[in-house]
Amino acid sequence: MNRLTVIIPFLNEGQEIPNTLRNIRETAGNEVDILLVNDASYDGFDYERSALEYNASYLLNETRMGVGGSRDIGVDNITTEYFLIIDGHMRFYHNDWWNEITDAVKQNNRALYCCKCLYIDTGGNDITEKPTYGAFINMYDQENLKTLLKATWNYKDLNPGQNRMKIPCVLGASYAASKDYWKYLKGMKGLRMWGTSEPYISLKVWLEGGECILIKNVAIGHIFRLNTIEQKPPYTVLRAELLFNKMLIAETLLPAEYQKQVYDIMKQEGGNTRYAAMELFWERYDEIRELKSYYQKIFTRDFESFLQFNEEVKRNNQQNLSGECGNTP
Repeated sequence: MNRLTVIIPFLNEGQEIPNTLRNIRETAGNEVDILLVNDASYDGFDYERSALEYNASYLLNETRMGVGGSRDIGVDNITTEYFLIIDGHMRFYHNDWWNEITDAVKQNNRALYCCKCLYIDTGGNDITEKPTYGAFINMYDQENLKTLLKATWNYKDLNPGQNRMKIPCVLGASYAASKDYWKYLKGMKGLRMWGTSEPYISLKVWLEGGECILIKNVAIGHIFRLNTIEQKPPYTVLRAELLFNKMLIAETLLPAEYQKQVYDIMKQEGGNTRYAAMELFWERYDEIRELKSYYQKIFTRDFESFLQFNEEVKRNNQQNLSGECGNTP
């Protein structure tokens, strides 16, 4: 019986789904289960046929649940103890990746893992400009609402010579954990559609007393869509829903003094968007209040301890980038 399920939530991915499935089977054979979660795609592609061809289970959301909701649906429906969540446009590059991931989660089942991320083109070729080592969270940017509570790449190896490294935040769309721990944290519950999922789950892990860890010797290629006609995302991102997600994080995870800072920065947003986000917030206030109460019961670390670690990584990253700039002719 397999120990790991690869969960692939997706929307309108087309040919990338069979491409990703083929790659998984070529590198891992049948050593992993695969579960596709189709988030109400409307592009006419026959995803169920692809699932059948590559021996994958298949779920269809009748209405769109968003990436967070689809990830939770996937975790709810696996039969293995451990899982790896990836996007529908990713590639693996060596044949033992599944074993590395499974062994890591088995050694520490109160952790959330992410793998080394490679920027790749649609042909699967590595076009990485510099290596990445997980992420930190941009907590309070007084100048730019867009970067508030955003996962930001870390380019500094904080633990050279070691395969695994503690990081403030996962990033790169390859997240592994035990099913029990994900459900204990209530996964992505509360998030709307798209955005801020990595800071949300990472903060919960650290505040609960767990760890976010990068597995450095498992590299997974990710086709990052650019803001171009050729590579634009196959869905619409509503700013009000993204703003709501930031409000959710502030209300459920941050202390009162930091909530105020977040809300002050959010005032930069246009009136119509801010009003729509507030409307969503009050519509779901009972759920938000229940989540906050639950997290207060299970959290074992204070926010300041996380913030200190996060700011240290951010500072080291900035020094590293400054050093690179200084050495550039």
